[in-house]
Amino acid sequence: MFARERVESVVIARRIAIAEIDRAVAGRLGPTRVMGNAQPAVFNRQVAMYLAKALGGWSVTKIGKFYNGRHHTTVCYAIRRIEALRAINAEVDGLVKALAEEIKSSPTSDCHRRIHLIGGRPAPIQVAAITEEFLDALADRLISRLRSSMDEVLLRRVLQK
Repeated sequence: MFARERVESVVIARRIAIAEIDRAVAGRLGPTRVMGNAQPAVFNRQVAMYLAKALGGWSVTKIGKFYNGRHHTTVCYAIRRIEALRAINAEVDGLVKALAEEIKSSPTSDCHRRIHLIGGRPAPIQVAAITEEFLDALADRLISRLRSSMDEVLLRRVLQK
């Protein structure tokens, strides 16, 4: 009379947040999100971009936006550069491997979550609490967008005169 609902468990991989990867790289190497192209921040940022793509699977566009609105081709260059450095320099390869392991084993990096499916549909999931890191990353993104919007408005005004 009543059909039994089938309950299944499915493990879904969660992307590691770019902010989490950035925090680990900055903690080991130094600042990554600085204006300009001065060393060593450029190398640090390139390592973080490489790991964001390799570990997090983020698109090059999203990675570029996170790093002060860098163009996606800059992210592609960073990824190619770190791949090349890993191939010819054992120190760089060891550093990237160590950072990857550190990020994967981080307690905040719960890479998998279990979702229970009831009758083929996901069961309700509780929303995680908003963390301070999330709020900081959100504030950084908002400031970046506001700055670019303000620059566009000012440029239009100058061009209209």
